[in-house]
Amino acid sequence: MKAVLETLGRVEEFLLASIMIVMTVLFSGSVLVRALSDDLFRQIAWVDEATRYLMVWMVFLGLGLALQRGRHIAMGSLLERLPQLPQSLVCKLIDVAGLGFSGFIAWFGTDIALLVLRSGQASPTLGVTTALLYAALPVGFALLAIRYLASLFGVYDRWAATTPADAH
Repeated sequence: MKAVLETLGRVEEFLLASIMIVMTVLFSGSVLVRALSDDLFRQIAWVDEATRYLMVWMVFLGLGLALQRGRHIAMGSLLERLPQLPQSLVCKLIDVAGLGFSGFIAWFGTDIALLVLRSGQASPTLGVTTALLYAALPVGFALLAIRYLASLFGVYDRWAATTPADAH
């Protein structure tokens, strides 16, 4: 399972880096074209919408990876003061709650994305189904749920990544 998570993490890193590069190139090119010619800029009006779609996907794809690396916001001052056993139990309880919440949002997000897909709604400039935008929600939260599940069963210690020595 740990090897699967490491592979998943590498795929997510690749996708996130690729999305960031594509967004940067598209948006920078759009700014350059806008500076050169309004007529040309009208022909690439889709770039703003495309970068918005990519930004949404980048945010949701990064959820699980951020959790695994201990980069989510945490209120750890009380947790750090607890003895080992209660601290461990609270960490497991947080993982269970996170798993439940993430699973619910993934399920609910799937319903929303399917509803939008069935509606036939398309983006104004790209002409693609807006379900692509809404699909980022269930995908991202499913990846987050996988990380909570792995943490719950001790596949990796996400709490070790949030120690005070690691905080900056």
